Amino acid sequence: MASAEQRTEADALMMGPISKLSMLLTVVSILRRFVSICINCSLAYVYWMEEFYGYCTWTIVSILVPMVVTSVIYIHTLKSAHAGEKRILERGVYSNAVISYLFRDVYVLNYAFKYSLAKERDDKQAEIEYYQKLMTEECNVSFLRLFDSFLESAPQKILQLAILLQSTLEFTYYRHIALIVYFGNIAWCIQAYNHSNRLAQLDKHDIAAKGRFLQFLFLLCLTVSRTLCIAYVASIFPIETLIICATLACFYGTIVFFVDSPMIAKSRPMNYSYCLCFGVVYLFIFTPVKDAPTKYKYAFYLTFCLLQNIIACALYIPLYLATAIIALYIVGIVLLIMYYTYCHPNTVRTYF
Repeated sequence: MASAEQRTEADALMMGPISKLSMLLTVVSILRRFVSICINCSLAYVYWMEEFYGYCTWTIVSILVPMVVTSVIYIHTLKSAHAGEKRILERGVYSNAVISYLFRDVYVLNYAFKYSLAKERDDKQAEIEYYQKLMTEECNVSFLRLFDSFLESAPQKILQLAILLQSTLEFTYYRHIALIVYFGNIAWCIQAYNHSNRLAQLDKHDIAAKGRFLQFLFLLCLTVSRTLCIAYVASIFPIETLIICATLACFYGTIVFFVDSPMIAKSRPMNYSYCLCFGVVYLFIFTPVKDAPTKYKYAFYLTFCLLQNIIACALYIPLYLATAIIALYIVGIVLLIMYYTYCHPNTVRTYF
């Protein structure tokens, strides 16, 4: 393990200016958080007024569950860091829950602004201090965005597609916009999580813009394919699909718990709960839990999910839609291979 002096020197070498574009994207993330909440609340109100109480309940649950889960994760993450203890003690439980749900990106923006000011006045000590805080907070927040996007957006996009496929309600322009926002949120959050996760590791190179764009594309293709498949089956067998998805999420989470053994919290039950959250993510896409070789994990996961898609398409889904689902998943796999072949920021070219 590197000494404090070595880490400080490494941080000083790795530090670069925070661009205005980066700050703008953080502001966009803050605004997008509120837009997503407003969309969900308005949809819940519409369902209630149209007397679709099941849809309304599903939407409210997709708001409350991510709020509770991500707030608990955020508070536990801060407790594990000495820098976050004071922040927790100065507020109550409810304040922590609300602030961590609504305003978590504000801390990232605050540290980025203070780091930029320290760089302007050439205060090296302050630069290193705020850079370390910025990287830590950015990694924590992107980690929460990952859970937030899947626990909130994934149930909603499945519901919207199921409504469209069942023709239960008129699929208005507003619902079209909501669906686009949900898909964009998920692909963007995974890409941002991978990007910030690399920045937080001093031995990792940053992902270039071309690589981030290609990463966004293959994540979008894979998640859209999986969602279309799950949503169509859910439109025919809603309860059975929910049970199967819950079982698969537990299966994936258990594998993560025993294979990767992430130490996010001190207690094993809490760590297992976090792994179950990753299990929900893995219903749609694979993302590494810790820094380790991923070649065989990707191969197993993509093969397993592709087989699921093929079986579901062969049994229940019309040919035209089944072809689109399978083709989109294969395109996603091809783009993923292209990313790891040509755009992955390794000094030695590797496929995974």
